[in-house]
Amino acid sequence: MWTTLMLATLVTAAPSDRELLDRIVAVVNDEVITLSEVEAAAKPYMAHNEEEERRKLLFKDILDQLIAERLLAQEIKQAKITVTDDEVSRAVKDILRQNKITEEQLKQAVEARGMSIGQYREDLKSQLVRLKLIDMKVRSRVVVPEADIKAEYDARTRDDKSEEIVHIRHIFFKWGENATEAEKEAVREKARAARKQALDTDFESVAKELSEGPTRNEGGDLGELSGKQLLPELKAALEGVEPGTITNPIDTANGIHVVYLVGRRYKKPTTYAELRDRIYQELYQRRVEEQTKVWLEELRGQSAVKVLL
Repeated sequence: MWTTLMLATLVTAAPSDRELLDRIVAVVNDEVITLSEVEAAAKPYMAHNEEEERRKLLFKDILDQLIAERLLAQEIKQAKITVTDDEVSRAVKDILRQNKITEEQLKQAVEARGMSIGQYREDLKSQLVRLKLIDMKVRSRVVVPEADIKAEYDARTRDDKSEEIVHIRHIFFKWGENATEAEKEAVREKARAARKQALDTDFESVAKELSEGPTRNEGGDLGELSGKQLLPELKAALEGVEPGTITNPIDTANGIHVVYLVGRRYKKPTTYAELRDRIYQELYQRRVEEQTKVWLEELRGQSAVKVLL
């Protein structure tokens, strides 16, 4: 009889009429999910004047998520899983360390999302409880063979080659967007004079004195750059050039560069040993997520779930 009553539409009695308040759209074992819950969860994803067909699909997806959440909550209750305040604090410290932020910065980020630190800790506690359940029910199913890690490494590095890295300084002179050829030639003359001065004295000091680029205060130091990071004109001008060479002025779209090649080296492709642990963690996490979906489907099949939407 109680089940029959639970499946009925929820109403309140008034002296002269009965006002429809809510409707049960699913029963998960002994717990109900109401239409208002589905609507509230779907609201952030709904556009104004949402098409009826898309609205139905969205509601179905949201209801499936709410059913999964009810099943998880029931499993957590049955397994008597708890998380202590100390565990939450350790998790917060891990978050600070991994993101390289302070407690104050975390507080600001949380409050920017409209939450308090207390609410954030409660949300984190709920996540930790779920992780414990997943550890218990799912992770034992997950295996990542070494052969799979190696195959993923091969796929990621198939096109890797030794990459040339150059360390350069430059002296830059800009010209206007609509500069005439005569104006550009005047800039080239400044660049030629700066090159001569650098050859006679010291490139770094000349760059600090004359360069119009953003690295002027650093003596024109652009650091180490790969071929992909260089302007095509600079890359072409540096081909076959020996370290210690100062190039002739190089025209580009925004101005003219005089480049000093500090050094050149070759970066070897990332080795298997360097990437192995990262690939393992990514594959492991991916398979945990896959197996969690499988387990939830199994759990739903074993539970008394009735959908009325």
